[in-house]
Amino acid sequence: MGGKKAFCFDRDGTLYWGNPKGPIKKCHLISLKKIGYDTGAAGGQLAEEQYKDWKQEGITPDFVFFKGDIYNLKNRYEKVIHVGNDITDKEVASRAKFGFMEPEQFLIWLRQKLSKYGKVFKWS
Repeated sequence: MGGKKAFCFDRDGTLYWGNPKGPIKKCHLISLKKIGYDTGAAGGQLAEEQYKDWKQEGITPDFVFFKGDIYNLKNRYEKVIHVGNDITDKEVASRAKFGFMEPEQFLIWLRQKLSKYGKVFKWS
Protein backbone atom coordinates (compact mmCIF):
# COMPACT_ATOMS: atom_id res chain seq x y z
CA MET A 1 0.00 0.00 0.00
CA GLY A 2 2.70 2.47 0.92
CA GLY A 3 0.39 5.32 1.93
CA LYS A 4 -1.42 5.53 -1.41
CA LYS A 5 -4.76 7.31 -1.35
CA ALA A 6 -7.59 7.14 -3.84
CA PHE A 7 -10.90 8.66 -4.77
CA CYS A 8 -13.53 6.56 -6.51
CA PHE A 9 -16.38 8.29 -8.31
CA ASP A 10 -19.94 7.35 -9.02
CA ARG A 11 -20.98 8.48 -12.50
CA ASP A 12 -24.60 9.61 -12.64
CA GLY A 13 -25.18 12.86 -10.78
CA THR A 14 -21.50 13.06 -9.86
CA LEU A 15 -19.38 13.29 -13.02
CA TYR A 16 -20.18 15.76 -15.78
CA TRP A 17 -20.66 12.95 -18.30
CA GLY A 18 -23.22 11.20 -16.10
CA ASN A 19 -26.97 11.06 -16.57
CA PRO A 20 -27.92 13.33 -14.95
CA LYS A 21 -24.77 15.37 -15.31
CA GLY A 22 -22.79 16.04 -12.16
CA PRO A 23 -20.55 18.95 -11.18
CA ILE A 24 -17.18 17.12 -11.29
CA LYS A 25 -15.32 17.78 -14.53
CA LYS A 26 -12.28 16.31 -16.22
CA CYS A 27 -10.12 19.20 -14.97
CA HIS A 28 -11.00 18.32 -11.38
CA LEU A 29 -9.94 14.71 -11.86
CA ILE A 30 -6.69 15.78 -13.53
CA SER A 31 -5.97 18.23 -10.69
CA LEU A 32 -6.52 15.45 -8.17
CA LYS A 33 -4.05 13.20 -10.01
CA LYS A 34 -1.49 16.03 -10.14
CA ILE A 35 -1.40 16.19 -6.35
CA GLY A 36 -0.83 12.46 -6.00
CA TYR A 37 -4.20 10.75 -5.67
CA ASP A 38 -5.29 7.76 -7.70
CA THR A 39 -8.74 8.12 -9.27
CA GLY A 40 -11.18 5.63 -10.60
CA ALA A 41 -14.72 4.66 -11.42
CA ALA A 42 -17.16 3.07 -9.00
CA GLY A 43 -20.61 3.48 -10.43
CA GLY A 44 -23.68 1.35 -10.92
CA GLN A 45 -22.75 0.42 -14.48
CA LEU A 46 -20.70 -2.54 -15.68
CA ALA A 47 -16.96 -1.97 -15.27
CA GLU A 48 -16.46 -2.17 -19.04
CA GLU A 49 -18.98 0.62 -19.64
CA GLN A 50 -17.42 2.82 -16.98
CA TYR A 51 -13.91 2.29 -18.37
CA LYS A 52 -15.15 3.20 -21.86
CA ASP A 53 -16.80 6.36 -20.49
CA TRP A 54 -13.61 7.52 -18.80
CA LYS A 55 -11.47 6.75 -21.87
CA GLN A 56 -13.91 8.67 -24.11
CA GLU A 57 -13.31 11.66 -21.83
CA GLY A 58 -9.55 11.26 -22.29
CA ILE A 59 -8.89 9.92 -18.80
CA THR A 60 -7.32 6.58 -17.91
CA PRO A 61 -8.73 5.48 -14.54
CA ASP A 62 -6.40 3.78 -12.06
CA PHE A 63 -9.17 1.28 -11.33
CA VAL A 64 -12.76 0.52 -12.30
CA PHE A 65 -15.26 -1.31 -10.10
CA PHE A 66 -18.97 -1.85 -9.90
CA LYS A 67 -20.08 0.35 -6.98
CA GLY A 68 -20.92 -2.60 -4.73
CA ASP A 69 -17.44 -4.07 -5.18
CA ILE A 70 -15.36 -1.10 -4.06
CA TYR A 71 -14.36 -2.93 -0.89
CA ASN A 72 -11.80 -4.65 -3.17
CA LEU A 73 -9.79 -1.41 -3.06
CA LYS A 74 -9.07 -1.98 0.64
CA ASN A 75 -5.89 -3.96 -0.04
CA ARG A 76 -4.55 -1.44 -2.56
CA TYR A 77 -4.89 1.83 -0.67
CA GLU A 78 -4.34 3.24 2.78
CA LYS A 79 -7.36 5.52 2.39
CA VAL A 80 -10.25 5.59 -0.08
CA ILE A 81 -12.97 8.22 -0.44
CA HIS A 82 -16.08 7.40 -2.46
CA VAL A 83 -17.73 10.41 -4.12
CA GLY A 84 -21.39 10.08 -4.99
CA ASN A 85 -24.70 11.85 -4.84
CA ASP A 86 -27.16 9.52 -3.14
CA ILE A 87 -27.80 7.35 -0.10
CA THR A 88 -26.64 4.18 -1.89
CA ASP A 89 -23.22 5.75 -2.44
CA LYS A 90 -23.01 6.66 1.23
CA GLU A 91 -24.07 3.15 2.32
CA VAL A 92 -21.58 1.44 -0.01
CA ALA A 93 -18.75 3.61 1.32
CA SER A 94 -19.79 2.93 4.91
CA ARG A 95 -19.93 -0.85 4.39
CA ALA A 96 -16.43 -0.78 2.88
CA LYS A 97 -15.25 1.43 5.79
CA PHE A 98 -14.26 4.16 3.32
CA GLY A 99 -14.80 7.87 3.53
CA PHE A 100 -17.65 9.50 1.65
CA MET A 101 -18.17 12.91 0.07
CA GLU A 102 -20.98 14.37 -1.95
CA PRO A 103 -19.79 15.99 -5.21
CA GLU A 104 -20.09 19.54 -3.87
CA GLN A 105 -18.13 18.60 -0.73
CA PHE A 106 -15.42 17.09 -2.92
CA LEU A 107 -15.11 20.29 -4.96
CA ILE A 108 -14.73 22.40 -1.80
CA TRP A 109 -12.14 19.94 -0.43
CA LEU A 110 -10.21 19.96 -3.72
CA ARG A 111 -10.04 23.77 -3.87
CA GLN A 112 -8.75 23.88 -0.29
CA LYS A 113 -6.22 21.13 -0.98
CA LEU A 114 -4.92 22.83 -4.12
CA SER A 115 -4.51 26.13 -2.29
CA LYS A 116 -2.40 24.36 0.38
CA TYR A 117 -0.15 23.06 -2.36
CA GLY A 118 0.13 26.57 -3.77
CA LYS A 119 -1.20 25.25 -7.04
CA VAL A 120 -3.73 26.98 -9.16
CA PHE A 121 -5.17 25.02 -12.02
CA LYS A 122 -7.51 26.61 -14.49
CA TRP A 123 -10.88 24.93 -14.12
CA SER A 124 -13.15 25.27 -17.11
